[in-house]
Amino acid sequence: MNILVLAYQLSPTKGSEYSVAWNYVQRMSKYHHLTVIYGVSGTHLGDCSEMKNYIKEKGGIHNVVFIDVQPNKWVNLLNWCNRHNFFNYTFYFAYHEWQKQVYGIAKRLHDSEHFDLIHFVGPIGYREPGYLWKMDIPYMWGPIGGADNASIKLLKKSPLSSKFKFWIRNIINSLQLKYSHQLKRALSRTDLLLTATSENQTIFKKRFGKPNFYLPENSITTSVTLNYNKFSDETKYHLIVIGRLVAGKAVNILLEALTYLSNRHKIIVDIVGDGPMRTAWETYARRNHLESIVKWYGELPRTEAVKLFNEAHLHVVTSVKEGNPTTIWEAMSYGVPTMSFDHCGMHDTICDKCGILIPIHTYDQCVHDLAKEIDNLIDHPEQFKQLAEGVLQCAKKYSWDKREKIILDCYDAAIKNHNSRCVK
Repeated sequence: MNILVLAYQLSPTKGSEYSVAWNYVQRMSKYHHLTVIYGVSGTHLGDCSEMKNYIKEKGGIHNVVFIDVQPNKWVNLLNWCNRHNFFNYTFYFAYHEWQKQVYGIAKRLHDSEHFDLIHFVGPIGYREPGYLWKMDIPYMWGPIGGADNASIKLLKKSPLSSKFKFWIRNIINSLQLKYSHQLKRALSRTDLLLTATSENQTIFKKRFGKPNFYLPENSITTSVTLNYNKFSDETKYHLIVIGRLVAGKAVNILLEALTYLSNRHKIIVDIVGDGPMRTAWETYARRNHLESIVKWYGELPRTEAVKLFNEAHLHVVTSVKEGNPTTIWEAMSYGVPTMSFDHCGMHDTICDKCGILIPIHTYDQCVHDLAKEIDNLIDHPEQFKQLAEGVLQCAKKYSWDKREKIILDCYDAAIKNHNSRCVK
């Protein structure tokens, strides 16, 4: 088939949303011809130099045409505050207008290319459905997420500005789900909706009566391995955190939990990433005498960051709000179990065979339960190996090889649903 793909963020080297789209394009181009519209491979809308250089140096990908849609003057003006890290929410106004550009280009492309299917791959957020659903072509959207509210309890000791941001986010989220006319129209014209978490699946089914298929937004792209040598040293255990150091990642909860550990001297915590909260969290670590066990790597190339999983015994996620973090799949590919709070995509992906889920009742309970579970692992180090071997088993469910078949079936379902809708 000839498929039009919208993937706002796209990069062969970055993680998160960038890798979601990149992995999809690489895999599905084996079966169909893809025309991929994207808007960013760098930091801000219009920063596409990385992808352009990749295409120039590597020759692109067989069966794929890449089209970067550069923001016009109006979009750039709307995005000015965001680019200068001032009132970042203006990005959504810019992104909305950029979607209008995409729609115009897509219609012109369809006149000459005749697409069999449109797939809106990313970003994962549901808030801006764009306009491609208006085209009279089978339309698949997702996996999408973001309909669930953030857990404000986990922000108890975050800056007031961060609490306010997530509080406003939850209010806007509820209002958009209830009143967004564009969202309702887009959903009504979507022939197959994919949702990234079971909670989002339930929300879209209950609130909109929209049948949808649960599918995490990403999965494991490489072979799954396990470094058994790391279990031979029972004097040090490595915990790893990877991600942008922002309030929403709530790394401060892990740092506070470390202060309660009985076995603090037996662990090393590798923190990979940078961001506005790094200075405050490093200061907290020094004040609480954690500098000997916490190593701050800053931002590393993705290829370097994932190598740290080879020595890691446990991957820790303390986020206030997530879909399915790309780091979970990367941890799984190295046989590393994940400890997380029991919500978001982690609730669906992590089980007692391959990790530890901590319930969310209160902030203090989360801190103490995190410390208790880490201490328990160190007191019973054989559990690190047991969980790692459990990861090897669970990882089989989340390979991209299996995902390819699922998406191909979704294409067929979207076309069938579209044809049925048109007949009606």
